[in-house]
Amino acid sequence: MMQPQVTETQSVVRKLVVGPRTLERNLVLAPMAGVSNLPFRLIAREAGAALVFTETVSATGLVRGGAKSWRLVESTPREQPLAYQLFGAEVETLAEATRMLADRGAAFIDLNLGCPVKKFICRGAGSALMKTPARVAPIVAAMRAAIPHGVLSVKMRLGWNSESITAPEVACVAQEEGADFVSVHGRTRTQQYSGEADRARIAEVVSAVRIPVLANGDITQAQQALDMLRQTGAAGVMIGRGAMSNPWIFSQVVELAEGRPLPRPSPEQRASLVERHMGLMIDYFGASHQTVHLLKKYLCAYASGIPGASRFRDHINHSHELDRVVEDATRFFGTAA
Repeated sequence: MMQPQVTETQSVVRKLVVGPRTLERNLVLAPMAGVSNLPFRLIAREAGAALVFTETVSATGLVRGGAKSWRLVESTPREQPLAYQLFGAEVETLAEATRMLADRGAAFIDLNLGCPVKKFICRGAGSALMKTPARVAPIVAAMRAAIPHGVLSVKMRLGWNSESITAPEVACVAQEEGADFVSVHGRTRTQQYSGEADRARIAEVVSAVRIPVLANGDITQAQQALDMLRQTGAAGVMIGRGAMSNPWIFSQVVELAEGRPLPRPSPEQRASLVERHMGLMIDYFGASHQTVHLLKKYLCAYASGIPGASRFRDHINHSHELDRVVEDATRFFGTAA
């Protein structure tokens, strides 16, 4: 039975203490493969996220000096604080990758126990580790030793399936081995992204540990973030896909929590954001096919709810030249303004 720990009259948006660090508020951008790259992290920070995460990065790739892996952990002071999420299954490799990042100034390291993707599972990583909590203990302990003065966290799912809900146990293991906080996505691995995030199960994790728990899953609107905080008693929320189409969700949660009217971005603000994001993408990735591919993903998300969005999406998805995509986006969002 879910027992809310926060009443309607209490403020649920507040500062968040995680280990030796204090975040300005308890609203965090989730790590998302193919989404939470450096330009988007800057957009999220500017929109009010108190902490942003890298895409999940292979610990093995870092230790072996893989260029793609090291590219994923490039950062800028403007996006700090930044958490680096690692995936892997080998204790020594995860510890060494943590040490390498800490030596380069990383203050936040996160262990991925949540990814349901098959290529992770086949390696015994991601949510595969939720099946055997005993395997998690030495990993967290070794990573803790590798970043003794930083913040260590663990992101997890509820468990492998409905018959194996191990999140409370895994969270306790993480706590005992030195993790400063955990994040819980309210689905099992077998659910993937189907069904609804189970807030009652997240609340069970909150009740099981002393360290902060961040709740994750199905937060696409500001009110859903507040409901998640109040219904689970979580210390904060981690917002993923909802921030992709609406980066303003972080500031909207703050305004709504303080009883002010829900601020909605004006067409001019949306057009300005699109221009800003396109500029960041081109500056960082260059005029490459990767830039075109990624831009389409964000532009399609930003177009949600705008008249003519379907036609715009069809049009840019058939475009292959960067100049053409930028021109079409500038015209579409400018006209909407």
